[in-house]
Amino acid sequence: MSNLLPHNDAAEQLYRLVVEYDRRGDVYNAVKLCKRLARLAPDWSVPFAFLSRTYRSRMEWKPTFHYCLKAVEHNNFDENLWETLGIAATVLGEWETARYAWNQLGFHFKSTTEELHLDLGLVPVRLNPTTQPEIVAARRIDPVRASIESIPQPSSGRRYKDLILVENKPNPTGTSGQFFHQSKKLPIHNELQLLKSSNWHTFSVLLHTPSQTDVDTLANLCLSANLGFDNWSNATRFFQPNIHRNVAEYFDQTIFGKQEREVFLVAIAAKQLGDVSAVLESWRVITLRDFGGVEALG
Repeated sequence: MSNLLPHNDAAEQLYRLVVEYDRRGDVYNAVKLCKRLARLAPDWSVPFAFLSRTYRSRMEWKPTFHYCLKAVEHNNFDENLWETLGIAATVLGEWETARYAWNQLGFHFKSTTEELHLDLGLVPVRLNPTTQPEIVAARRIDPVRASIESIPQPSSGRRYKDLILVENKPNPTGTSGQFFHQSKKLPIHNELQLLKSSNWHTFSVLLHTPSQTDVDTLANLCLSANLGFDNWSNATRFFQPNIHRNVAEYFDQTIFGKQEREVFLVAIAAKQLGDVSAVLESWRVITLRDFGGVEALG
């Protein structure tokens, strides 16, 4: 009998009860009953797949990893299972398993225990997708890990260069799942969780200038000094590849209040205030403009 099907009517009936508990929001009894079912039908993939999905939704990666391994052992045709296994293995640092799982989805990684650290390019990522969404640019270093290249707003709880876990696949096509860049639609990846906080700090600055060119000058100075930069005065978030090549420029100005065009609100990411002061003084000399309101935000 196929391992995609229950061994008997009793197992099928138990699984129907699991689904019903889950539908009612009774996760505790759904999981409890499903574990009983897994013991009753140990070579049926379905209960293991259910448990791996449940623990994944709770970001509990050790049981996710355990039950997903059991599920793919009995059903190696389900791409969702391989994706879940790849995510869990990545978080837990089980690199040989992670590489194997991603290879089932079209990647071609060598079979080693070495950590994946690639450059898969910039993608738009929605931080805190279910609470306080904010779109930033992040550089993927493997299928589900990315380093934030924008400077997130302080309310997001994220910083420049934070390492985050993201969905392998972007959101389905739709208005809320698209990001426009040079008239092209880019799908947005949702953040799953923060993996490692960076030691970069966020500073906001008011530039007393009406010129976007002056703002661009500061962006380039920050790039040369290996500092992060964002123009928070933009009404919308968009990639601007010609200005500070590592950053997707974005801003939801309702967070900070509307600024007049004679003043630009920008953000600089640095490890210490002295680096910010130095680059701003250089900018003042070059542009003959003034700045003020330098504030450490976290």
